[in-house]
Amino acid sequence: MPRTSLKDVRTKEILSAFTRCVARYGLDGSTLARISEEAGIARPLLRHYLGNREEMIQRLLDHVLSDFAMRTKTFFDMLPATGRIDALIEALFGRVDYSSESAAVFAALVAASERHKEIRQPLLRFVYEFEDRIAAEISAENTSADPNLVDVAAAGITAIYFNTDAVMPLVPKEGWRDRQRAAALVLLEAACQSDRT
Repeated sequence: MPRTSLKDVRTKEILSAFTRCVARYGLDGSTLARISEEAGIARPLLRHYLGNREEMIQRLLDHVLSDFAMRTKTFFDMLPATGRIDALIEALFGRVDYSSESAAVFAALVAASERHKEIRQPLLRFVYEFEDRIAAEISAENTSADPNLVDVAAAGITAIYFNTDAVMPLVPKEGWRDRQRAAALVLLEAACQSDRT
């Protein structure tokens, strides 16, 4: 296995610092000064490692989406062989921990996509792929369910999940997350109705 170069290590460290800055200050508020301070390197080295601002944004997007893809794969790989839908709903809505940094980075990138249109499609692709994974899980467990209803349920569950994580930093009242789960279960039940008729 080839050794990781110092440049690769430093680049990853800088991208992690850039990600933390975006979570705190948004994409446009993540200035070179803030990123260099967070990464602990001189500002001129940022261009050496990441390129100009457009290249930096692309590298950040690739870094963040790669991390999200890995987490998504791990998430679905950890579901049990049987009872996957119940485990999926529990994993999405039953947990009490969440990554406020990941949610903040995603929200900041979505907000910045109005000004940086080049990041719009990759972000949408991530959302659609997540939605497709949920639809595939529903279909696998409910083979005769109407595919259109499965797609609607998967879209709704995805939207509820992303909204739930986005709202968690507000520390919603007790039981709020349970209602989000109940809404997801209503969608799931509607999609699976045709499986039982």
